Amino acid sequence: MRTLLLAATLVLCTVSLSFAAKFDTSFSYSTIETEHFSIHYHQGLEEVSRKVAAIAEETHPLLAREFGWQPAGKTQVVLIDDSDFINGLAVTIPYNAVYLQVVPPSVASTLGEYDDWLRVLFTHEYAHILSADPARGYSKVTRAIFGKPFPSLDPLSVLFFIATAPPNTFLPRWWHEGMATWAESKYTGVGRGKGTYYDMVFRSAVADDDLPSVDQINGDVPYWPSGHLAYMYGYRLQRYIAETYGPEAAGKLAIAHSGRFPYLINSPPEDLFNGKDYSDIYRDMIVALKLEQRARIKELSRVPFTPLTVVNDQGENLTNPRYSPDGSRIAFTRRDPNDHTSVVVTDASGKNVLAQFRRQLSDGSLSWSPDGKSLYFTQAEIERGFNVYQDLYVHHLESGETKRLTRGERLGNAQVAPDGRTAAAVVSSRGSQNLALFDLSLGDKAQPLPVTGYTLERVSSPSFSPDGRSICYILTDNTGMSALRIYDTAEKTDRALFRASHTFAFPIWAPDGSAIYYISDETGVFNLFAFDLKGGSSYQVSHLLAGAIQPAPAPDGSSLLLASYSSKGFKIARMEIDRSRWSLTRGPSLPSARTASLATEAEADSAAAPSPSRYSAAKTLLPRFWLPKIYGDGSDQSVIGAFTAGADVLGYNSYAISAAYSEGRKRGYFNLTYLNDYFYPTLSLRAHNEPFVYSDLYQKGYDFWEVNRGAELEASIPVNFLESSYRIKGGYELLDQKALSRLSSDGTFGGIPVFQGRRNNLFAGISYSSALKYPYSISPEEGCDLTFLYRYFGRDIGADQNLSEYSARYEQYLRLSKTQLPHPVLYLRLSAALADGDLQYGQQAFQIGGAPSEYNQYPLRGYPTRSMTGKYVATGTVEYRAPLAYPFTGPGTAPAFLEKVHGALFADAGQVWDDNRSFHANETRVGAGAELRADMTIGYWAKVTPALGFAHGFNRGGENQVYFTLYLGL
Repeated sequence: MRTLLLAATLVLCTVSLSFAAKFDTSFSYSTIETEHFSIHYHQGLEEVSRKVAAIAEETHPLLAREFGWQPAGKTQVVLIDDSDFINGLAVTIPYNAVYLQVVPPSVASTLGEYDDWLRVLFTHEYAHILSADPARGYSKVTRAIFGKPFPSLDPLSVLFFIATAPPNTFLPRWWHEGMATWAESKYTGVGRGKGTYYDMVFRSAVADDDLPSVDQINGDVPYWPSGHLAYMYGYRLQRYIAETYGPEAAGKLAIAHSGRFPYLINSPPEDLFNGKDYSDIYRDMIVALKLEQRARIKELSRVPFTPLTVVNDQGENLTNPRYSPDGSRIAFTRRDPNDHTSVVVTDASGKNVLAQFRRQLSDGSLSWSPDGKSLYFTQAEIERGFNVYQDLYVHHLESGETKRLTRGERLGNAQVAPDGRTAAAVVSSRGSQNLALFDLSLGDKAQPLPVTGYTLERVSSPSFSPDGRSICYILTDNTGMSALRIYDTAEKTDRALFRASHTFAFPIWAPDGSAIYYISDETGVFNLFAFDLKGGSSYQVSHLLAGAIQPAPAPDGSSLLLASYSSKGFKIARMEIDRSRWSLTRGPSLPSARTASLATEAEADSAAAPSPSRYSAAKTLLPRFWLPKIYGDGSDQSVIGAFTAGADVLGYNSYAISAAYSEGRKRGYFNLTYLNDYFYPTLSLRAHNEPFVYSDLYQKGYDFWEVNRGAELEASIPVNFLESSYRIKGGYELLDQKALSRLSSDGTFGGIPVFQGRRNNLFAGISYSSALKYPYSISPEEGCDLTFLYRYFGRDIGADQNLSEYSARYEQYLRLSKTQLPHPVLYLRLSAALADGDLQYGQQAFQIGGAPSEYNQYPLRGYPTRSMTGKYVATGTVEYRAPLAYPFTGPGTAPAFLEKVHGALFADAGQVWDDNRSFHANETRVGAGAELRADMTIGYWAKVTPALGFAHGFNRGGENQVYFTLYLGL
């Protein structure tokens, strides 16, 4: 689950001036009000909303007592079924809100073990609210004055934000996620902390002596278990603190931090825990973890482990192996932080790759066609511009063609019958999953037919029997029970073979149909078991130290493949099958931390939930904060004002407002931006009266100030896909420019003609992006970015000019062959613009020169910033980018982490010209040089790339430059 508690991130995801509606515009929302929560849900989630209402009110007093905090006002809870992958989001700024994607978690995920998945999900996210929201001391005073703010874009506003936002907002990710995962595990029957998956990770890390240091969980490392590190080791740290310093320690920490200035994170633990800071406590936790897991390893080692042979380890996370029908090939899903997710086909040895094709976000499952010529799989794509749903695809190995067979059907775990005419899959809808069948002979016209009718339960891993008559699958309910079930396709009957309170998953038939293999954590480890269909008994087949998942028997039944775990991830391994070694007696077992489920209480209370009402945006739309705003307008006194912003919890309405007064110029300023996301497209309106500065206009040594007054109406249409996107926009702008700086009697500024008057314009543009990067990348490695914008200024639409402006930018990323360090990239950029019509004035002319930055559209390194101007401009860059080192280190728990060091060799070229100075190739300015860059995480959350560069300009006006620049999102 992702949890974004930084208000700066909230600007981007909740109340930002975004390009698209937040949710599918076909969703119609209603609201249930309880004592402490407003629960918003769309059609089809009525039963889910009642259950969440009961869980929320039941959980509130538990967590409020745990963290010693009662939030002011109700927490907003949004339920949405827009994804086939479970997730949650908690935000505390400017008000408390929780967003839950309502779909049962995948059995293969870290959330796959639960007693009640809705309870686990809500408890985790609400723990974020109650641990991040508290205020005491100075922060209680600033909250009473300013509310809970997030910043505007100027640096001073960011400083005000750091001084006034809830202090716990600025704690590291391991603190937030560790605290929430600890609470989830304490207050639910299972939770990740009590699950076998987490224990498997800890046990393997101790066995392999591969435990992360505190700075690695403090930063952002790309290697296994990467994004889970903060959750896993943050949880283990919070658990250690509770076990060592008392169960009330979590609440004491949360309250203590809430009165400390941001980033001074070590004072609270030192005050509470005998002078030890987080680094000291983490080292103590690692010692305790080693003692715990070594005892478990010793217990498991009393019996020899089942031998496994690794057949493929070329990647970090290799899963879902499947033999081809004739046993000559193996297919599996490969995920790796260096590359795109792919399906890999090897020979039977697993060593020789025969085919490979890309795969998008998916559940990872695979199924061969009976003739061995094709692979069926599910993967996600964005539907209706918003929803991330999986569909069925088939890849033909001979032609290399991939074909999509369904659209928006929300399918997972698809498996093809032995006759190749039918497929079984799991269908997700409104929090429930069910088994479905569909006719493959219909091709892309096939429609899944659900054959079960479960509500808010998980169906997983359907598997056809060798004769195609039966389908086995796992049903997991919300009381901690799972059942191995068989659906008879001929009789259309469904029955349970057995039920248990522990986790078991991934059932698959033995080739002779006599048994069903499955993975179970009955012994505290993910081991292989077999259910004998004739005798009705369950046998333990493997005894493993780490664990394995997703068995796949060879067609001859002599062996099977597994996704076998180690501290570096999952590898494909082979295990020989010897029925004489199967045991009814269980091998050495580890103790279980699971407790009784609380789900039945919430179920009983859900019937008493209040009646719903239609969603009202007004209840969360009013401003909840303000911040002072101080800036300049070229006078001898500062401009003093205030800023606020807001959005309703569904993001249908977003706005930002600022107002200020200039004592030096005796005038007021304002800026209002409003976005409406009820429809598709997004509609935005901006009205403004603000100063604007042209720094060092034309390199004359003077800053030119003017006041811009106007309004703009824009419609924006996004066309989104998982790995590419388009944006089409258009609108009308009213704009009046008037000089604030003193002009000469001839209307010039420093001898430069400047424009005053109306610049009303119509505009239209399109942008496209397909650039992709991976966790180890130093920049995008493939794809391109393209933008085009046209503006028409005409007297017929109220302007004082007749002018057309065209601008375009094209960026291409080319992945080069690997060197000693991977990920070298060739970057190409072409930018051009022209203005056709009336004379351009000083403010309007295109300018080139200087280093790249967020504000320099036409950089030309080796030449002074904005040193050349004209009506026409063309610039280009060729840049070779290569990694130099991957330190992945930081100073303990301090808010800084160095990820990657890389360099770039570049050549820039550009020219500007106008009606009086025509284009000549020999007038092109050329510069070249090098940059040293570092990818860093600062403040625990913000990604920045500072760069130190040297450039030399080879033509007239060129110079030697040593410069510093800061890239955001390089």
